[in-house]
Amino acid sequence: MRSDPRFRAVLFDLDNTLVRFVDAHLAACGAVVDLIGEGTPEDLFSCFLRPVHGFESPAHVDDYFVSIGSTADRDGAAARYESAKLAALEPYAGATDVLDALRDAGLRLGVVSDADTLHAAARLERCGLTRYFDIVVTPDVTGERKPAPTNFLYALDRLDAEPADAAMVGDSLRRDIEPANRLGLLSVHAVYGDWNPGYVCTPDHRLAAIAALPPILLG
Repeated sequence: MRSDPRFRAVLFDLDNTLVRFVDAHLAACGAVVDLIGEGTPEDLFSCFLRPVHGFESPAHVDDYFVSIGSTADRDGAAARYESAKLAALEPYAGATDVLDALRDAGLRLGVVSDADTLHAAARLERCGLTRYFDIVVTPDVTGERKPAPTNFLYALDRLDAEPADAAMVGDSLRRDIEPANRLGLLSVHAVYGDWNPGYVCTPDHRLAAIAALPPILLG
């Protein structure tokens, strides 16, 4: 089946859109707590939700150690956090079937992520998704983070597509959907992965599961 002639390319966010990132993050917090023998995964996870350091910074682990007065090996705990997070990562059910269908229909696919290049590459490889994507754009490629338009436009340029010929699929209304709307891409909100409700923005489509994407894009 060929794609709807309106579409030439599809951009995807990575974490919480293609892969179950929050679940893996919680598992990593549990691994750290098991290692040091005190605290709770939920308390450690709450440290990562603070507006400091950046969501994935190991500095949150250091702060947690200070908050509970732990004298355990901080470097070892940070390494355990990273390895456990990657090991626990899984794609959403049906993701590979969806990507197969889009590629078979002739669409070019890209990832636009706020993870750095090394983390994004490792996650795609871990989940068996690397082969699907023609381009992976991250902040260390362009020097900017979403919702700035730079990364979306960079990806579209490499995919030889205009915004009107493309769709953006992502879990964040602020970082994925709003810039897609402004640029003129078809915006598809991955509601199933949105852990930050409350932002006001209207997507063109809402997905309760990634498996519902092909009917939107394929004629």
